[in-house]
Amino acid sequence: MRISRILKIKQQRVFLNFVWPADLPSFARYNVIYGWNGTGKTTLSSIFAHLQDKRAITGGEIEFEMDNGSKLSGSSLASASVPHVRVFNRNFVIRTIESIGQSNVAPIYFLGAESIEQQKKVEELKKEHKTASEAVTNADASKQAADKVLDNFCVEQAKLIKESLLGSAQHANYDKRRFKEAMTKLKRQPSVLTALSDQQKQNLRKQKELQAKPSVSRLVPVIPDLKALCSQTSELLKRSIVSRVIDALTNDAAVATWVQQGLAFHKGEHETEICRFCGNNFSTERRVELEGHFNDAFAAFQREIETVIRAIDQQKQTLTYIAFPDESRFYDQLTIEFQGVVQIAKQAIQPIVQILDRFKEALERKKSVPFEILTLEHGDSTNYSDGAVLQATIDSVNAIIDKHEEITNNLQGEIKRACESLEQDYVLNALPKFDELSELVTKAETAFEAIRNTPEQLKKQIENIEREIIEHRRPAEELNRELRTYLGRDELQFEIKETGYTLTRGGKLAQHLSEGERTAIAFLYFLKSLEDKNFDISKGIVVIDDPVSSLDSNSLFSAFGYMRERTKECYQLFILTHNFSFFRQVKNWFHHLKDQNKKDIGRRPGRFYTLLTTIDGGKRSAKLTPIDPLLEHFESEYHFLFRQVYDASNTVISKNGLAQFYGLPNISRRLLETFLAHRFPDCSGDLTKRFDRVVYDVEKKTRILRLLNTYSHSGGISDPEHDPSVLAETGEVMKAILEMMKTVDHDHYQGMVNLMCPIPEDE
Repeated sequence: MRISRILKIKQQRVFLNFVWPADLPSFARYNVIYGWNGTGKTTLSSIFAHLQDKRAITGGEIEFEMDNGSKLSGSSLASASVPHVRVFNRNFVIRTIESIGQSNVAPIYFLGAESIEQQKKVEELKKEHKTASEAVTNADASKQAADKVLDNFCVEQAKLIKESLLGSAQHANYDKRRFKEAMTKLKRQPSVLTALSDQQKQNLRKQKELQAKPSVSRLVPVIPDLKALCSQTSELLKRSIVSRVIDALTNDAAVATWVQQGLAFHKGEHETEICRFCGNNFSTERRVELEGHFNDAFAAFQREIETVIRAIDQQKQTLTYIAFPDESRFYDQLTIEFQGVVQIAKQAIQPIVQILDRFKEALERKKSVPFEILTLEHGDSTNYSDGAVLQATIDSVNAIIDKHEEITNNLQGEIKRACESLEQDYVLNALPKFDELSELVTKAETAFEAIRNTPEQLKKQIENIEREIIEHRRPAEELNRELRTYLGRDELQFEIKETGYTLTRGGKLAQHLSEGERTAIAFLYFLKSLEDKNFDISKGIVVIDDPVSSLDSNSLFSAFGYMRERTKECYQLFILTHNFSFFRQVKNWFHHLKDQNKKDIGRRPGRFYTLLTTIDGGKRSAKLTPIDPLLEHFESEYHFLFRQVYDASNTVISKNGLAQFYGLPNISRRLLETFLAHRFPDCSGDLTKRFDRVVYDVEKKTRILRLLNTYSHSGGISDPEHDPSVLAETGEVMKAILEMMKTVDHDHYQGMVNLMCPIPEDE
């Protein structure tokens, strides 16, 4: 599928509103488009590049017509069925050849857009690798710094614990490892621990310094059964004995007691019939009367009361003189607790003693009035739980004594537990700082782990891409052979280096390539790429835009021959150029194509076009036109330039204004430079010096020079003010130029005018 026409190009840079003219022949198999710089060649090659890349053209309007009648719009190129196209232009040169190096080393050149992109990717990856390596180094340094800070903290804390627990065998070799283990153990605790108070820590420190103390005996006092004693006392108070009562004794308890005691001193071993008090006779009758009053039941009852009273006294004595151990006999950690419990015990004894005193007082009174029935004051309502309270307190004392004994029996274990408790407290206090530093370590490790493998991964990518570049690299010998053929000389030589090439010039490193050399090498690569397996040249379209930029005439001829050989079999060829020498070579090639001399232009395999710019709405606008016959059929650009000046001499200022004349100063300068160089070959220098040799009207010569030096691109004289009104003289100046040429060489001028007629065509 070939491109037949470009139906329209609108709003694409210099192509403002181009529509394919009805009289413009369609594209053929071989096509050459001639146009000076600024006429739209670059824009046109870029449009073809969109076809190659299958990239939609955004903005403006573009429409292609294919030889099968189908049409392609620029906006649909990404999805439409597009022919295979290969484009050589300035962008291809930039993409295809690249030198990467520093000023102090030989440049390494990479050929081919793919190789360049891959090498650029390698360079980017190398930068990334360097950055990643630095990042890994920094991350590792940060991790090590965080580790060091945490490690130093653990060392300091371990040292603090070791020094604080001197004397503890289990902490004699305490180090950071033990501290970290203690931290791990602490974190596994199921419950939340609280820090020790200052008093608790003080007690534990004392416990750590413990020395064995003597044993302390448990307390085993008899606690009165107050309830039972109350019942016993109440029963005695209520009892009454039977006897022959002597009223005088019954009514006077004190006398009765005195008499009873005195009677005992008149019986048994003390028996006598003489009263021991008055010395008178103690009669038998009086004895019998008294013994009847104080009979056996009475005596027994009195003895029973005495027994209970003695028991009460004994119990009081037992309670009053309970021997509580001295607090100094206990270990320090038990002292405060022991003091409190003993105080409670002593307080609990007092109400019991008071109750016993009340019982004793009641019995003493009963003893003196045994024949009266008495009651215990508050006896039934008294709270007799004080005994249980005392017993509980005594049990608490004994529990402390048991603790004391346990400590004594397991002194080393107590010391060990104290040290462990103190250690745990130190660890607990260090926990917040440990967690903070551990989190910093974790973050640093996470950051390090996230990037630690990145440099190695990038290195592998670099190695893989460089391996691909080397695999696709063409042998230097092949490149050198083609470069010699293309340029017609062999001073430039490629040598393989790393993944690219170094270039030598005359055996020395070529540090800088000229624009022409860069273009030549890139064009060589382009022509070689037409043999790519992904591109069938016999079915593809090839577009070549100015491949001989800055080449000398000898190299240009060789380059053309190389290009013609490599493109002659392509399905469709477009050549764009502003170089007339190159155009002439292409023209000669096309003229020798089979059927090229057919009268019917539609049967010719080669077509010629010109890119021109016109004024559209006050702006330059490019258009594609049939080539001027002078350019197609004559061997010199000079004929074309003469035709442009000749036509302009008869042009008046149109509605487009002065803008239509902006290109003419350049055209006329090139025409005159060529004409005068042949007329005065012995005169070197600029145009002004040659003008001095011309015998012609001085005023007209001045007008000509003024226009040329003001509006052409030469380095000649220019007016300080760029007066646009000078362009208004363009038509008259063009007439003056032709008149001057006619004056200088009439025959030459007349021959050029005669060429303005059409050129006959072969059948």
